[in-house]
Amino acid sequence: MGKVITLGANAPAILKLTRTMLEKHIIDANASVRAFGALLGINYAHINAGDKVKIPAKFYEGNITYLTFYKTKRGDKRFSVQGLKGYAAAGDTIAITFEVTQQGEMVLVINVTSHTEMIQPAWRASL
Repeated sequence: MGKVITLGANAPAILKLTRTMLEKHIIDANASVRAFGALLGINYAHINAGDKVKIPAKFYEGNITYLTFYKTKRGDKRFSVQGLKGYAAAGDTIAITFEVTQQGEMVLVINVTSHTEMIQPAWRASL
């Protein structure tokens, strides 16, 4: 495992998961998700209704996943994490941040409910 980094003054994206989020793979893009997306160059103002932006990432356990930032046809800002149901349950909290390795930076999805050792002091206020 590389070094998990905080985003300077920016907290990671934090999501408390519901059963609906996991079963339907539909997550409202809350302020923390939109701010994290902006760090990746994703601006919901520039995403057309029905369009999607897919970003590679990995789970803390090492498996590759994809984050999808999109707008519904009605213009609702949404977000999803491919395969999240295999790594989290309803009621769990996940954090999305960066990991720095010798190969570079990678977007990292951490179930902080299962991996409390990964909670950094700067994140506690967000949880």
